[in-house]
Amino acid sequence: MKMQLKPEDKKKVREIISAMKEGKEFLLTAHRNIDGDAIGSELAFYSMLKKMGKKAVIVNQDRTPAIYRFLPFAGKVKVSGMGVTPDKPDVSIVIDCGSPERTGKVFSLIKKSRVVINIDHHFSNSGFASINWINHRFSATGEMAYFILSYGGRMLTKKEAECLYTAILTDTGGFIHNISPYTMGIAQNLVAAGAEPEQIARNVYFEKPLRSVKLLSLCLNTLQFDRQNKFCWMKVDRDMYRQTGTKEEDTEGFVDLLAKIKEANIVFFLKEFGKGVKASLRSKGNFDVERIAAQFGGGGHKRAAGCYFENISIEQAEKKVLSAIRKNR
Repeated sequence: MKMQLKPEDKKKVREIISAMKEGKEFLLTAHRNIDGDAIGSELAFYSMLKKMGKKAVIVNQDRTPAIYRFLPFAGKVKVSGMGVTPDKPDVSIVIDCGSPERTGKVFSLIKKSRVVINIDHHFSNSGFASINWINHRFSATGEMAYFILSYGGRMLTKKEAECLYTAILTDTGGFIHNISPYTMGIAQNLVAAGAEPEQIARNVYFEKPLRSVKLLSLCLNTLQFDRQNKFCWMKVDRDMYRQTGTKEEDTEGFVDLLAKIKEANIVFFLKEFGKGVKASLRSKGNFDVERIAAQFGGGGHKRAAGCYFENISIEQAEKKVLSAIRKNR
């Protein structure tokens, strides 16, 4: 299916392609607490750059979640501070990230680049780069990546299609929310290029290890519901990880389970991670959870957002999120 970008978007794609042709050594990165849209887009760009004969490395603040390690090139991703990283990349491509600080420790590498390219579909993006392509009308950064990778009639490989399909699938909640005019057309083209929807969905949504289910059983005991304001929440602490032999990545999908509760219009999930606490928020109606996440240095979408609290307890994080939601109801 052929799709046309608006003139201003076409101009940005040409600008990015030009910078990619001119650059020699590339750093690819995204926001901390990496998700499917960010990792899928990174991996697709990595493939494109390698085919262009460029030196490219992906460096992220956090490890790739287990459910995305099936993706092509996932083994190429480096974690900041672990292994060899580029000393001074010629070009940095920052993907799906509202501000450079949200890349975590990778920010120190970005600052050394001659050119910084910022590709994002979040309206809250600060426009921090040399080249900024920001358009919240796209459902996922993976959609924007699709137009760059297919520029000039370039045919996508099966591996690239798998990465981009995963990016769009996960950022739309399985093609449920935030659908753009391009979403289904791009998905159709990615399937035609070799992406296998059933296999990708199985890897992302239906391959949960037993330990993760045991962790969920403990997590559900923390479930609370504010009947007056119609929101609910639950949490995972380090003791639960210890009891079940799990890690933070085993909580993938827990917040989406909360979002299925009929009586709740807003849900949030807290989990201890590193020296702080991650918060994931979801909304079914008009309530803007991105506005809540932004108060604490996070971001996302109106109906799906997240943030990270450093050096505080899970109880302290819980109080902060509860207070913010109740003040904005």
